[in-house]
Amino acid sequence: MKYNTEEKTIVIDKELNLLDKFVITFVDILEKYTDYVIVSGYVSILLGRTRATEDIDLLIPALNIEKVKELFNELSTRFECMNAFRAEEAFSLLGEKISLRFFYPGNPLPNIEIKFAKTDLDRYSLNNKLKVIIRDNVLFISPLELQIAFKLFLGSDKDFEDAKHLYLLFEEQLDKRLLEQFINKLNVNNEFRRFMS
Repeated sequence: MKYNTEEKTIVIDKELNLLDKFVITFVDILEKYTDYVIVSGYVSILLGRTRATEDIDLLIPALNIEKVKELFNELSTRFECMNAFRAEEAFSLLGEKISLRFFYPGNPLPNIEIKFAKTDLDRYSLNNKLKVIIRDNVLFISPLELQIAFKLFLGSDKDFEDAKHLYLLFEEQLDKRLLEQFINKLNVNNEFRRFMS
């Protein structure tokens, strides 16, 4: 695995597993209509942590109803939506800050959860995402410094382990000042000292 911090690119040399293929199939459709960034647990899994996950979290910028209709209708040719049957419903849910969950028809696990970016940190993730190249495929993930701090903020055992995995894997390349800013913003100084030392 190679991380070029100047180009904000990580190159991974590994065989694609079923979860990777699922995500790649989904984002190949998604990126025709909008920008996106992958956040949360799948970031750690993609970057080598061995654990299972049932969902993949993606943030997208707020879209108008026409764009949501186009996106929803094309996604529906390959995926089923767990909580909306029509594009208008999907738009309404996203507008209410509720995620949409998509999965392969008849197989609800794993699923992909998409939601509009709604906070400053969400927007930061979108605007400062990292490019991951894996077997000639491209995925975009949240900046590692934010990912680590946010995982500490979430606070479950698996979140702490995800944060620790990323920190130890990229410790030399992380922007420590930026990491400290996110740690302070999310008020996870104690968690950082406890789990990263």
